[in-house]
Amino acid sequence: MKQLLLTRDVSTSLCTLGWLSFESRKWASIERPWIVCPNNGKGGLKSKSCVRIGDYRLFAHDTEAFPKVWALVNPALDVYHFPADVPKYKQGVARTAVLIHVANWVHELRGCIAIGRTRFKDGADSWMVRESRDAINQLRSVIANESFTLKIENQQT
Repeated sequence: MKQLLLTRDVSTSLCTLGWLSFESRKWASIERPWIVCPNNGKGGLKSKSCVRIGDYRLFAHDTEAFPKVWALVNPALDVYHFPADVPKYKQGVARTAVLIHVANWVHELRGCIAIGRTRFKDGADSWMVRESRDAINQLRSVIANESFTLKIENQQT
């Protein structure tokens, strides 16, 4: 199994930025900021937060709204692919459909990860990623039909 690495290097009250890499390829990432789940869920606040650092399996996800993208899964961190995958005792705290998909601005995300070819700061604290569709298409060519994991870490300072 191959591994993508997402290294988060900027965290503001509005967004989290990082770099997704595999071998010599690198893409900018944007996510929501980290917000703790008030019900003791390990995955962060549903639809409002990025997910916790850690290791995730990537599964193909293909819906009309989000075609040919990937879902992060790590049950130990309360992150599942589909609502039907969530055990009854985790309902209310678990996250589902945390995806890597096309988006340029953090307000286009509900707890997912967007990638772009570059990132840009427009104003005091208004970050975005650029060329998200191109970046997703590049990632599709890397992942193809292979099995991948995603390691998310904070940049070491």
